[in-house]
Amino acid sequence: MVARTTTSLWDRFAAFDPGLVRLASALGAVLGTAATLAVLTALRVPETALVVGGFTAMTTSLAVGDLHPRNRFVTLGLGVPLSLASLAAGAALTPYPTAAKLVFLMVIHLAVQARRFGPRGLGLGIFGFMAFLLSQFTQARVDRLPLFGASVLVAFGAVTIVWCWVGPVTASRALMRLRRTFDVRLHDVLRDTASMIATGQDIDARSRSLQDRLDRLHASVLLIEDFLDERAADEDTEALPAHLGRVEVAAHRLAVLAVRAMRTPAAGNDPAERTARQLLARRIRALRQPTVGTPCAAERWVEGYEGGPANRPTRSALVLDCFPPVDELAEALRVLGPRERPAGRGTPPGKPAPRTFGAPPRGGTDTESLKREATRQAFQVTVASALAIAGGQLLSPHLWYWAVAAAWVVFIKNESTGEVLLQSLRRLAGTGLGVVFGYGLVALVGGDGPVLLALLLLCMFGMFYTPSHAYWAVTFFITGTLGMLLALMDTFSTHVLLLRVQETALGVSCGILAAVLVLPTTVRRAGDAELVGFLQVLDRLLRTVAAGSTGTEIPTSRVRAAHDLDRALESFRRACLPLTHPLNPQRRRRHRVRHLLELLETGAYHARSLAAAAERLPADHVPECATRLAAAAARAHETVTHLIRVTGRRSASASRTARPTVVRALSRLSEEQRVSRDRPSPEYRLLLHVERLHVALTALVQALDPLASDPDRTTAVSSERTDIPLPPGPIRAAAAAVSCRALADRCERA
Repeated sequence: MVARTTTSLWDRFAAFDPGLVRLASALGAVLGTAATLAVLTALRVPETALVVGGFTAMTTSLAVGDLHPRNRFVTLGLGVPLSLASLAAGAALTPYPTAAKLVFLMVIHLAVQARRFGPRGLGLGIFGFMAFLLSQFTQARVDRLPLFGASVLVAFGAVTIVWCWVGPVTASRALMRLRRTFDVRLHDVLRDTASMIATGQDIDARSRSLQDRLDRLHASVLLIEDFLDERAADEDTEALPAHLGRVEVAAHRLAVLAVRAMRTPAAGNDPAERTARQLLARRIRALRQPTVGTPCAAERWVEGYEGGPANRPTRSALVLDCFPPVDELAEALRVLGPRERPAGRGTPPGKPAPRTFGAPPRGGTDTESLKREATRQAFQVTVASALAIAGGQLLSPHLWYWAVAAAWVVFIKNESTGEVLLQSLRRLAGTGLGVVFGYGLVALVGGDGPVLLALLLLCMFGMFYTPSHAYWAVTFFITGTLGMLLALMDTFSTHVLLLRVQETALGVSCGILAAVLVLPTTVRRAGDAELVGFLQVLDRLLRTVAAGSTGTEIPTSRVRAAHDLDRALESFRRACLPLTHPLNPQRRRRHRVRHLLELLETGAYHARSLAAAAERLPADHVPECATRLAAAAARAHETVTHLIRVTGRRSASASRTARPTVVRALSRLSEEQRVSRDRPSPEYRLLLHVERLHVALTALVQALDPLASDPDRTTAVSSERTDIPLPPGPIRAAAAAVSCRALADRCERA
């Protein structure tokens, strides 16, 4: 009983922190800093050297964000000479304040330019920036450079030993942790689905909760795929993304059909209806067992599973529709197996997907565009830092670097003016709350050194363990850590804390000013760029599915293409975060962007299902169906092409139209018309998802261009029994020439 409770609590913890990535980072920062301080204290170094060593140890966890253990050590190894060089440059220029500030601006510019190389470039930029900032904070001199350099080396060595010796994480162990997260989040989805079916009450609230569970499950799949991207594919992991995607699609389809069945009025007093729901709920609860068990437990579960048409109830067609997805999910879980056994074993090796195909990084559609975005932001951050240096010098000649740090941080992983504004407000709010928190702790503790050190390490743990999307909380713990550090150095005072708030306000103001005046990028422009990227990746996926259905050699796997599409959707969601934030006063724009996200999530679900169904398409499928599928994919391709054109020239007057009604993607999917088939064939499933993807795309056309007036541009989508407006030209001609319902029936008869 105790072991089961402990396992359950640990699973809850793993679900909150996918792969225990934040926990590992926080423990590495705390233990690495503690080990560094212990070694330097034993060597009886001065207090300033202690600050250098502890700050460097903390910076390593801030800069190294690779998922794969090997890549962490590579980034750490590159950070050692870069930190030493930056620290030496800052120490050499300390006697010359003007030259030091000018070189600091150059370091900032180069650090931001390094972001064009991806996460590792971002980490190396942090190493260079923090080392130069440290030299200014400690007023390092050339004569003390050997001591400070030794402290830096001790910090890197201590962090390396902590990573290697205290809780070593291998690639297989890290992957097992990520699998645990997937298992627990799938458990949550199945539990909520079964509970909703069994009770049949509060469907709206339960569907919203279920949508959040599905989003977390999807995030865990993306995290596993990102981890596998950082390592070479082998026999044990090559098929894992496809198996995980199949399980996720089956679970999502089950949730959609369950919500549809529960929202449809049924005979509540009908005993057969209640029996069917209870039986379905029991089947779903049974699916929760193999995901967290051992191989033997999984095999016993498969043998005892009572699925199949012979054991289904005979009433309630909508409830009956939920039984085939349960069987599909059971089969997908059997193929996936428990997390102790890699899913790739027993799977025929396939051709590995090339790494050249994929969604582009945020801010560009190719390498050249990414370089341009990094250069643009480098100029913005440099100008903001220059303003912060000038203003910070007026506020405090000795603590001006606080303003520079605030101006530099608000641009990290942000591109548009709205993102910088939102990050600045979070930074300022966290600093203000952290000042109050730090002052209260220091007042309670007094001058007790060991207690202050323990509180410092505790605040540092909170800084790294807090999720990055709660940036105000991260800043809160950063300010608390600074308060404890000032108390340990006997420089703590109310004036210093108030100066911290003033310098932060100055820094974020300079950042906002630079974002507005220097090569500005609006939220709409950034969102449109990401939307175009999403549509381009969707077009590649459609062409990949069409090519695979006709037997043509495809450039990449469909699972990989679906992963790239999900990443593009995440980029669009982050780019539009300032508009969808609850504090956004423009309610009309907020609803419109949320409506766009709802349509894109619906389309992404059908694209994901399309990729999963295409991967399982038999080699001897009907040639005629392949031709029709290619025609349907071409029809969707025409709509995507039109959407890309519409996105680049949207009218600003569209914001004055009526505010759309926003629902979650799960609710929209559950409103799609029921397919009266027990178990559709793979060919029919492909055609169905292409058709419904096209419905979502045409609805997206109307959402992006709601004022366009063309009474003739309609097409009858028979599966939905609704008229969806389409743009004029070849799309309408293709829509009139192809009827997916008729094609699907012909494929079924074939």
